[in-house]
Amino acid sequence: MDTKARPTLAVSTKFQAPTYDTQLVGRDRLLDVLRDGRARRLALIHAPAGFGKTTLAVQWQRVLRAEGVPVAWLSLDRDDNDAVWFLSHLIEAVRRVEPTLGGDLVEVLEGHSDDAQRYVLTELVNQLAEHRRPLAIVLDDWHLIDAPQAVAALEFLLEAGPANLHLIVTSRTRSPAVGRLKVRNQVTEIDATQLRFDHRESAAFLLELNELDLDSTDVHRLWSSTDGWVAALQLATLSLRDSADPSALIRGFSGRHHSLGDYLAENVFDALPADLLDFLLTTSVCDRLCGDLAAAVSGQRRGQALLEELERRDLFLRPLDDNREWFRYHHLFVGYLRRRLERDHADRVVTLHRTASAWFADHGLLGEAVTHALAAGNDAGAVDLVERQAMHLVEHSRMAVLLSLVNKLPSALLPGRSRLQIAIAWANCLLQRAQPAQVALDHVRAALTPDDTSDTGKDILGEADVVQACIDVYGDRIYRAADLIAPYIAKNSGYRPWLVAVSSNIRTFVDIHTFAYDTAQARQRWANAFHDTTRGPFAGVYGRCFAGLAAFAQLDLVTAERLYREAVALAREAAGPRSHAARLAGALLGRLYYERGDIDAAERLLEECHELGAESGVADLMIATYSTLARIKTLRGEIEDVWHLLDEGSEAASQLVLPRLSAAVDHERLRLHLARGDLGRAQNVLARQSDDVARGGDGIAMATRHYQLAMRARVMAAQADYDGALRLLSQMHQESSSVAWRYAETATRIDLAVVHSLTGDTDTALRTLVPAVVAGARCGLVRTVTDAGPELLKIIGELRDASRCRRWPVELPTVPSDYLSKLLATAHADAERAAIPIIDRPAERNPAPEEPLNAREIDILRLLDRGLSNKEIARNLGLTINTVKWYLKSIYTKLGVARRGESVSEARRRRILA
Repeated sequence: MDTKARPTLAVSTKFQAPTYDTQLVGRDRLLDVLRDGRARRLALIHAPAGFGKTTLAVQWQRVLRAEGVPVAWLSLDRDDNDAVWFLSHLIEAVRRVEPTLGGDLVEVLEGHSDDAQRYVLTELVNQLAEHRRPLAIVLDDWHLIDAPQAVAALEFLLEAGPANLHLIVTSRTRSPAVGRLKVRNQVTEIDATQLRFDHRESAAFLLELNELDLDSTDVHRLWSSTDGWVAALQLATLSLRDSADPSALIRGFSGRHHSLGDYLAENVFDALPADLLDFLLTTSVCDRLCGDLAAAVSGQRRGQALLEELERRDLFLRPLDDNREWFRYHHLFVGYLRRRLERDHADRVVTLHRTASAWFADHGLLGEAVTHALAAGNDAGAVDLVERQAMHLVEHSRMAVLLSLVNKLPSALLPGRSRLQIAIAWANCLLQRAQPAQVALDHVRAALTPDDTSDTGKDILGEADVVQACIDVYGDRIYRAADLIAPYIAKNSGYRPWLVAVSSNIRTFVDIHTFAYDTAQARQRWANAFHDTTRGPFAGVYGRCFAGLAAFAQLDLVTAERLYREAVALAREAAGPRSHAARLAGALLGRLYYERGDIDAAERLLEECHELGAESGVADLMIATYSTLARIKTLRGEIEDVWHLLDEGSEAASQLVLPRLSAAVDHERLRLHLARGDLGRAQNVLARQSDDVARGGDGIAMATRHYQLAMRARVMAAQADYDGALRLLSQMHQESSSVAWRYAETATRIDLAVVHSLTGDTDTALRTLVPAVVAGARCGLVRTVTDAGPELLKIIGELRDASRCRRWPVELPTVPSDYLSKLLATAHADAERAAIPIIDRPAERNPAPEEPLNAREIDILRLLDRGLSNKEIARNLGLTINTVKWYLKSIYTKLGVARRGESVSEARRRRILA
């Protein structure tokens, strides 16, 4: 598709203050009010139209900039009622004045709008706080925003924003709500009474700025009759310039400013040339104008020249950029123009909106094209516009944009639009919204019956099968997926690359979970040609991730790492470092880094994936995030965070109906309870699991069953029922071996060795373990071995000693001693801060000497004692939330505790707190 025609969210004029070439009346008294409130969070300027709200905001912007404060500007419109668009525009506004802020947060919103909004706001606040230098943001025309999520976003900034953030909001209403801010003295409020020109400002406007020949009586009368209303004074000025008797006109004007439309028609419009008046009326249908658009709508070729003529005449036209390319009429003025257009030329309105819609569509400005089509009553045309661009948006990972546009359309026209419904199904499916995706597919099938013999109908119905298979895969179901997508991966199928690529990925997922690992990797090598010709990164990223999963299952970690790295690089290059696609690949690469023992690199990737919404992608990616990150936090000693994380994983599993994820999360929870010696809580976790063990021979059922059986075996071992534990683990090992699932086979062999060791049968434990560590040494497994617990590491130590002393059993394959040493070194490094015993039992550890807390840590402890949250502590101390978390980790370590309440109790015991 031609780049020019690609739909965009916004043009640069949204992020620039209106340009005023003419001198402005200085609002010194109001600027002094704003200066006095400079340290406050919010400056709220509110009044009806025509009182100079935006003009005052522009003057305050200039003052701040002169003092070296960057000022981001965002001109709002109705489309910003969509929270994703509002946040995207807000971030872009900030980036334009401070490029180091905001990063790639827009891509985060595009990829997963529901889960990412909270993260994006929090991250923006944290970045602003860490930036430390002052920053101001102007939100012009806030009264246009009334959607709850968008309003909540601003309220979050007002509530949680750092001290260096100054928000300036202009609005026709007294919103946002400022009650709590006023109580905390965090708002400066300027209303219509203050915005009215006083006598001095009125005189300056009339005599100095507009050079009118008026005496003091005329000035006073005009000021009194308009009550200082800026718009009325400007209208009067337009008439007075050519008046032979200004005093008489002023007397006639007195009291009429409330009938603005009549006055404007009588004293301004009627004096204009007919072509200029027609130009004003016809172009008023547009919220913003450029020369080419104005020419198209008005039918007058001199569009740019006429805009400049209107500006020269001061007819309420303001440039929106320094290049004077884009303009807009004053809100009050455009309202009258539109009313007069409806009154005098109602028959032209539809045509004008249709023309504007066509112009915006031709220039790739899809949102405005849709708005004008709807205003023209061309609802079907609006649907056509979105339908034509819908799959382009999906394939470029702009699902949130598509769904926002769909929300603008008349819902009654959508069910029968099969092509649009397919795109809607894709968007919802990729955003893990199974129910609305299924509804969209139902609409497709209702609109196109199986009897439809047209090529288009068959193609769309076939594509519906692919989407259905994709929904199934996201729901961890594979029983029909292969059949649904079979036509698309047939040799020389002739379908477009996107469908072939996605279908190949779905079939690869089925291959993995039917243990056809070689087939899975071969299929992806075949599919690369289709991935390379698709227009977005999703298919290629998923393909490499799935091929990597197949390699990992076979213990080919080198190939898995290469594929995961390729997936991350592709996603970051094509969609952005924090895009949905990058997070998917990052979760698996983080899991692999963890397995290799690179905890820091793993934590960075997995934290990013978690913060941006871990409940996305297929279940394998979610398990990689929740389970692996829980283990990392356990090793960091952050036990409270571990519980929160596992609770979140359980909630995601419940909402998305993913038994495999639920079992994986509970397995981590039970494992941690047992490691901490809490058998009772471990039994409670086991009791929550269904009595029915998952049945079925596919990999999904087997993995779910193995998590369930492993939990039972762990509890049995803790209760000294070693025979029962060995029976369950042997079943798991046999099942894994029979399908050549090498990773699971190795992991269960390690678990068997642990139980044999607990029985005292060291010889069997060694013979069971050695083949596993041989495989681990060959492929680079680290954490799977070290995470098995102190019993296993004792055996590893004995093997390392035997290897060094040349006492290795001749009947067993040898294991490189440096690999065994690496395992032990990793375990010893973990043991210092881990929340579970790694090498020794807790009682065998030497107590650490008490380390004194610094002044900042004591401040935080006192706030903890008051019950404040991390956010409230950050606000009180002027820190970022991440900094507070860093201090809490230090406090926990120094006090030897794991929870907030424990830290307060320990501080009291040590008499740090009174």
